[in-house]
Amino acid sequence: MILKPLKGSPIKTNKIREFTIKTNTIDIDAEYDFALYSEMIEEYLLEDLEVPYEYLESFKIHDDFINIKLSPAKKYFNDDWYVNLQRVG
Repeated sequence: MILKPLKGSPIKTNKIREFTIKTNTIDIDAEYDFALYSEMIEEYLLEDLEVPYEYLESFKIHDDFINIKLSPAKKYFNDDWYVNLQRVG
């Protein structure tokens, strides 16, 4: 049995609010100092990928990837920076 949405009911699409970027794709060489590395990753997200600060909920650095979470309260799915983040992530 195939379920179809009722007439007039909105079809919800799940937009990605969490991204993973492999660290080997980022040209940052400061792994010996975690605080410096963390600052450089934040700068990369805000400056190079142009993710607005108010939309960046958190990021967590792992050995070979970075997990990025965006604010769920914002609508930014058509913004250029979001599209670029999808391409990198």
